[in-house]
Amino acid sequence: MKITCLSLPFVSILALSTGFSTFALAQQTAPATYRVVVNRVKLDMLNEWLDLEKNEVVPALKKGGVRTQSAYATFFGNAGEYVVLRPFDKYADFDNPSPLVKALTQPVWDRLQAKLRKCLESQTSYAQTRLVDISNAVTPAPEVIVSVRYRIAAGKMPDFIALVKSDILPLYKKAKVQLIVNQRGPGANVNDVTMSTGYQKYADMDGGTFLTKQLGADGLAKLNEKFAPIRTLVEVIVRHRVDDLSW
Repeated sequence: MKITCLSLPFVSILALSTGFSTFALAQQTAPATYRVVVNRVKLDMLNEWLDLEKNEVVPALKKGGVRTQSAYATFFGNAGEYVVLRPFDKYADFDNPSPLVKALTQPVWDRLQAKLRKCLESQTSYAQTRLVDISNAVTPAPEVIVSVRYRIAAGKMPDFIALVKSDILPLYKKAKVQLIVNQRGPGANVNDVTMSTGYQKYADMDGGTFLTKQLGADGLAKLNEKFAPIRTLVEVIVRHRVDDLSW
């Protein structure tokens, strides 16, 4: 399913997120760490920003060696907010010239940045690490993501991970539905995690949340009782993938 961002009256990361660090617990599988950039675009300059990103930034990133990028527009959340995620191997990578400088040269990138800044209300970034042992990635990549962000109580991260692994992850694996769990790092609150459910279309959201459909209202209430001492709900955001800015 291809959702065209330009036709939407408003667009805005996951609370997936979404959305993905030395702050994560040691896991059996090597974690995937991302730099997440949250762009708040001026609504009257949305088309210009998308055009610059699609036709100038994306080709330069590919030329500069960026192997993958995922971009999402918020549908239920902050208007004009776009979230871009790029993986990185180590923080030392940021000591080197950026892929955009490599592809364009510093003067050309400076001029392009000036054009992009004129389109933005604000921009922020943070690191996030995917907790791969309690995530269930699927292919193809979902078009719609419902992200729930939780704040984990001090000292309760091991309990949170154990409960997700025992009570939630098996349901997603059995149904072959995507669940991505990320812990935030530098630039954000390191006690925050996001649990993102992936769907192929908005209609998949009808009838309640994935866990409600799997467990029923009573079963979900019992599950939430287990999590109550561990986590506090921060927000729920719905986003869709921007195909022109993702590869």
